Order: sequence, then C-alpha cells, then structure tokens
Amino acid sequence: MTEKYILSFDIGTTNVKCGIVDVKDFNVIYKKTKPAEVIYPKNGWAEVDPEELWIQISELSREITDEGEFNAEDIKAVIYTAHMAGVLPIDKDGNPLRNIIIWLDERAKGLPKDIWRGIIKISGYDLFKLINFLRITGGAPSKTGKDPISKILWIKNYEPDIFHKTRYFADVKGYLIFKSTGNIVTSHDEASLTWLADTRSGEAYWYKPFFKKYGINIDTFPIIMDSTDIAGKLSHRAAEELNVNADIPVIVGSGDLTSAAIGSGAVKEKEPHIYIGTSDWIAAHISRRKVDIFHYIGSLFSGIPRKYLLIAEQEVATGALEWFMDIMDIGEKNYDKVDELVRSSSPGSNNLLFFPWLYGERTPIDDPNVRGGLINFSFKHSKGDLFRSIMEGVSLNIRWAYEYFIKIVGNWDVINIVGGGALFDIWCQILSDTLGIRLRRIRDPNDTGLRGNATIATVALGFYKNFEEAVKRYSVDRIFNPNHENKRIYDKLYTEFKDFYKKNRGLYASLNR
Repeated sequence: MTEKYILSFDIGTTNVKCGIVDVKDFNVIYKKTKPAEVIYPKNGWAEVDPEELWIQISELSREITDEGEFNAEDIKAVIYTAHMAGVLPIDKDGNPLRNIIIWLDERAKGLPKDIWRGIIKISGYDLFKLINFLRITGGAPSKTGKDPISKILWIKNYEPDIFHKTRYFADVKGYLIFKSTGNIVTSHDEASLTWLADTRSGEAYWYKPFFKKYGINIDTFPIIMDSTDIAGKLSHRAAEELNVNADIPVIVGSGDLTSAAIGSGAVKEKEPHIYIGTSDWIAAHISRRKVDIFHYIGSLFSGIPRKYLLIAEQEVATGALEWFMDIMDIGEKNYDKVDELVRSSSPGSNNLLFFPWLYGERTPIDDPNVRGGLINFSFKHSKGDLFRSIMEGVSLNIRWAYEYFIKIVGNWDVINIVGGGALFDIWCQILSDTLGIRLRRIRDPNDTGLRGNATIATVALGFYKNFEEAVKRYSVDRIFNPNHENKRIYDKLYTEFKDFYKKNRGLYASLNR
C-alpha cells in the first residue's frame, strides 16, 4: 500500500517545527526544529521578521525532505499552524511593510480606548460597548493590547504611512499560506480572535459597523475559510524553496491553539484538555458560543468547522521554566537536570510560592500590570525547591482558571494533557495532584500542533470522515492519578496563591502602570 504523509509546520514563539506526519496513526516520523527568532525592540514589544521566518521554514523543509527516507509523491498536502493574534501589513505587491507584531506584544495596551470609557462600567469596560462586543463577537479586546484590533489601531495611530499603504492585514499563518500559494486567506478561528468578526451564525463574517467605527478598511482583511478548505495549490517557486512537488494542496488549517486543541485528542462536546507550552490553557470544543466576562474565558471558532473552542489562556508556563534555567545557568535543553532537581524537593517546595505572571495575565485576571514573584524564600531553600515551585506555581495558576472553566463544561473524570511541559512526568503529577483529577497524556505531547495540523489535513482530503474518527488513531502514553495527600498541601498553597494577588494588585498597578 502506498504511504501517505502530511508536511506539517508548527510556528511557535519558542521553536519552529517541521514534521512529516503519517496519515494512518498520526505519528511524526521525521521532525526538524529551529529556535524561533523573536525580536524585542522595546520593553513590552515582540516582533518576528516575516522574510526570516520563511527562510527558516524553507531550510527546515529542505533538511527534512533531503534526509527522510520517503518518496516526494507520498506527501499529500502542506499545512501550517502558527501563534495567533499576529498582525502583518502587506502592500499591493505582496511585500511585508514591517515586522509581524506577534501575540506577546503589549505596545497597543489600552486600545481601543472607547471601550474603557463610560459612566457605567463592568470589569473596567464601558457596560454598553462591552455588551455590543459580546453580542457580535463573543468576546472583547483585552486591556493588554495583545489582540489584533488593538495592534491595527496602534499602526493606524503611530505608523500612518504603513497603515495607508497596507493592501492586506495578514496573520502569521496567513502570510505563510500567501508565500505558498499567492492567496490571502484566514481561518474562522483567527478571524474571530480579531474581535472584528460577527460569530453568531456558526461562521465568522467581517462586521462592517466595527470597521467603520474604528476607521479600518474592510477590504484589507482576507477571505475567511474553513480550516479544512484548500487555500490553493503550492506554487512552483514555493515548491522549489520547500523542496517538495508543486501543485499539491495547501490546506487552510488553524492557529496553534486550535490545532493543538485537535491534536490533544479531546474533540468531543465539552471535553476539556490542558496544554502546557510557553503559555498554557484549558480548552474544550463546544457547539454554542459561551463566555465568562468576569474571568476572561471566551469562545473563538475552533479548528473543527461549525464548532467553537472555549478557552482559558494564561500567558506563561514553560516560558518561566526556560527563563529560570537560563538564570541558574543549568544549560540549554538540560531538562534531565531540571527533572532531577525538582524530584529532590518535596510537594509544596518547603512553602515556597512562585507566581508565573512574568508577562501580565489574561485568565482568570485580565491584568497587564501584574508581574511574577517568589515569596517565602529563605536560606533553607534549595535549587530543587526553586525549580519545583515554578512547576507548582504554574499548576496553581491553571487551577485558578480551571475553577471557573468547569462551571461551563462540567466535571470530567479524566482530562487529556499535551504540550512540551507535559514531557515532564513530575509536572504532570504535580498538576494532577493540584487539580485532584486524573490526567491522560497523549503520546508525543510536544508534537501536538504537528499532529493536530495533520488531522485537519486528513479530514480535508477525505482520509477520515470526521475528527472523532481521526483522533481514535492517537495513542495514549500514560495516565496520572492524583495523590490526595499531596492535594491537601496544594489546597493550602492555592488559598495563599489567590490571596496574594488580591492583596498586592494595587502594588503591581503602582509599579508597572
């Protein structure tokens, strides 16, 4: 039987991955990775050079196709996923006008200004403007300035020459599709995250009144397509650069968050999963749009057509661990040493508490001013206590969001866990103990985006009739059962964790406003 493979790309803020994924079991048979090249021009700014990103993509593809033992004609499709909420203005000739402003960027903090002004307010928003946003889009821009509408308004205000030269505003995945096919498209999930789309009907449509209100040309926004649609055929130039056959289909795909949600294997109605990567989230596919405005849990379109993804996203998870590894001079990628240190400590890290708010926070607090911290530190604490407290602090933060999330999706006996952080057995166990829930780790949890991408492509090409049939081919690596004695320790720390924020949020505002 002829083998069938998907050429899958996953563009993150830590790594850029390329994988050859086997259609029959979604095993990543070959994979190449390069460190992501994020530029930080100023404090709170975060950008990616689009041309350099395409060079990275091309180099990875050429390496993997040169070294892999498979036939080029067995690659049936190309598909990309990438970090969401990025903004790249492109001119009429298809040239990028500036670097991509990526999701981490906070330069547009407080935009659009009108939604924070009003006599009657709720969670800082003008009540009536918030109701309108929620009614139309299912969510609203955050104070952090990390949403596309905020970034576009920043470009309009501070880079007017670029704004007026822009023919299209593309997201990161959309730019890669454009480089591959010459077509400008986006997916429903990316469109819904702009907060400029009407999402009430089960599909996203650009909402003209918002474009008129904020002075944005609706024609600068791309066509919205299903993740399972074909964006176009791979051009001969792109095929040469990627070292694959021309004219194979390029699938629209979805953003990293929504692709990973599929790659988690949790695709049933209200079935939650937890992702621990550079950031973390709890998410579940749902049929009807839902939102918790008080704790910034919202719905965007998922990678499954006509479904929404209920999402509680938090800004920093393994990013905190990598940062601390660098500070402690542990050595790049020396995760075995980290694991050894964490295991040398005991549950509770000798009452050391770490707060992972290194880049502000979204859920369950929408606070761009909050920052990380380490409290109750003394001479008795070891390096192992420090590292364990980071894993515990992230886990306590996830529990804080989970507390509100389950009020919408209900309780589940077991939850799938994926992401690079899930490679640590000890971290999975800490999280299981913190939540008091069984966790089911999907095989190769760090390849979730590549796997979810390939799953979308196989449904698009008709290899599987739906997503539930496809994910049945996934393998489970291990089940983690909660230790209830440890949970009692974490219950106490959890109370202190929440109280600390409540008592100190004014201080954070004063220091970082």
